[in-house]
Amino acid sequence: MYAIAHASSALAIRRRVPEAPLWPLLVAAQAVELVWIVLSLAGVEHASVHEGRLSLDFLPYSHSVTSGLVVAALAYAAATRVTRNRRVAVALAVAVFSHIVLDVLHHQPDILLFPARLGPRLGTGLLDLPVLDFAIELLYCLCCARLGGGGTALYVGIALFNLADLPMMLQLSTVMAPVLERARLLPLFILAQIVVTSAFVARFGQRKYA
Repeated sequence: MYAIAHASSALAIRRRVPEAPLWPLLVAAQAVELVWIVLSLAGVEHASVHEGRLSLDFLPYSHSVTSGLVVAALAYAAATRVTRNRRVAVALAVAVFSHIVLDVLHHQPDILLFPARLGPRLGTGLLDLPVLDFAIELLYCLCCARLGGGGTALYVGIALFNLADLPMMLQLSTVMAPVLERARLLPLFILAQIVVTSAFVARFGQRKYA
């Protein structure tokens, strides 16, 4: 899913574990994508074009189920050591692995079980149905905001971020042409999305729970 959906997940997780600080949850929810950005910029993982559509078809190291579990375990171990709070550690691990779960629901079948070209590929192909994709992602984000006790600014911002993603969901040529021409532009663009959406959710999703 797109950056705002992953950032919104942090709100739902924090509702369950209110003592978990929001910024670490936001970083955890994007940890898998941050690994992908680094590997993409290094040329290890890459996207390609099939029938005129962008496909994230080589991301076995960052987005496999096993890789997600490993990063989640590392987040749990680090959080347990730093916070001495297992609930917070579990929340961070869940935030990490939520990224893989959401991407399986969204991606084409390109999520592997292991970081190798072995086994089945997981993915519903929702991104190939852009209007349905938009509706589901917007609904998911709004539900997370509701669980997080969001106010009007959070709801409006989430709606605007999803609308801003619509041209990429539709893969409009004016938007995709620069991305397809410059391999490094896509990971840098997604990094910018992560920073902006995370900052927005951190600013407007800071409700305190009793």
